[in-house]
Amino acid sequence: MMDQCYDLLSSSEIQMVHEASLEVLQSIGLRLNHPVAMEKLSAAGAKIDVAKEQVRLPAKMIEKALETAPKTFVCAGRNPEFDVVVSPGSAAMPLVRSAAGCINHYDPITNEYRPLTLQDCRDIAQLMDALENMNIVGCIVPRDVPSRTYDLHVLKAMLERGRKHIWALPEDSRNLKYQLEMMKAVAGGSDALRQRPLCSGIVCLMETLYFPSDEIERLILYGECNLPVKVPLVPVFGANAPYTLAGALTHTNAEALGSLVLLQTLYPGIPTWYTMLLSEMEMTMGNTNFLNPEIILIYSGMIQLARHYGIPSCSVPFITTDCQMHQIMLERGAALTMYALSGVSEIGGAGSVDGVRAMSPIILVIDDEIAAYIHRIMEGFEIDRERLAVEAINRVGHKGSFLEDTHTLQFLRQERHFKPALFDWRAYETWSKDGKTIVERARDKMKDIQATHEVPSLEEPLQRELDSILQAAEKE
Repeated sequence: MMDQCYDLLSSSEIQMVHEASLEVLQSIGLRLNHPVAMEKLSAAGAKIDVAKEQVRLPAKMIEKALETAPKTFVCAGRNPEFDVVVSPGSAAMPLVRSAAGCINHYDPITNEYRPLTLQDCRDIAQLMDALENMNIVGCIVPRDVPSRTYDLHVLKAMLERGRKHIWALPEDSRNLKYQLEMMKAVAGGSDALRQRPLCSGIVCLMETLYFPSDEIERLILYGECNLPVKVPLVPVFGANAPYTLAGALTHTNAEALGSLVLLQTLYPGIPTWYTMLLSEMEMTMGNTNFLNPEIILIYSGMIQLARHYGIPSCSVPFITTDCQMHQIMLERGAALTMYALSGVSEIGGAGSVDGVRAMSPIILVIDDEIAAYIHRIMEGFEIDRERLAVEAINRVGHKGSFLEDTHTLQFLRQERHFKPALFDWRAYETWSKDGKTIVERARDKMKDIQATHEVPSLEEPLQRELDSILQAAEKE
């Protein structure tokens, strides 16, 4: 069995990046103008320049934040059997999350590309509930509901049609209050939500090392409920981050540590991840690239840094810039394998296509199969005297056929072998008789789930309460 992770960087290189990141935080630090946050950071030892909205962080604050951040925490599902444990990276299969923030729906068979609807959100929730290798549901963006309250419509649909943990994306702090009311209703009250957080949240850096006030207002609301919070690190290296890989790594790590200090100073012990969502400015075309060999390398370095700090990490190997299936599968397979071997805690973006602009239920089913494939690799295999098969090798001798040997019969069901649901390993002559592609097989599996998979409904009084919360938000 695997017992250690792959290290891209040497221990001395990790220390160099760490020290460079500390220099950045001590020299330019964070930028924010939230009075409560600035007061608490100042009391904890930060150097504040109110006029410049600058908060410089000494090394001791980073050390304290690293000590305070929980190493392990639970992301609960609507039902306990869907709870997942988030922990620092190890040589085990990471948790898998579907894409969040997508605004379009893509069908890779018909090439239809259209705005997402609320029904699409319901269908995704049901599909995620059924897919065995998917653990966390990301909220997407329907465009057939009022834009001011779309986030509440989505969360309600996800709570109704699925039982897995939800990464809920709020429009702003005002809407988040209503989201939290929905979560409390389904969880069974404030205390129950604190004990078993059904959803996790998001606080964003809008510019380099900059937290707008409303993002901090959201953090305060999350902190009061002790919900796990992601702070996505979204530098575009070559644009708003250095072009060198080492520079981009330093820049992003400084943002990760600065974010951690903000979270742990305002709410010590609030669960969080080292969350990465990098991209590169493609200099010849001027567009943004979400996955290439350089991005895979930087992600692997960041995952190693997160392990070094003892913080759970989150990366997005499923987010690719293209829409061509053969390229999507190559890039995702390479990235997912590298990140899993590097010890990432959670991987996100499953089902996304065209960057994070579109969501495809069919591709989500294929991503579930890719995750199962990597899961098998991460399991490794057992070695003991019986499995070494010395006696069997001696028995068979030079005949070379183990088909009828008792050793094969003994381990035929015991030895774990990957059984594909979509990948087709038939020879061409056999396959060509029906000729279905992996995309068509994924479509068939999706349709079967939609027709047969049932998610238990919420109780009617609870359903009415969610309706009432949504109506109150829309009235406001």
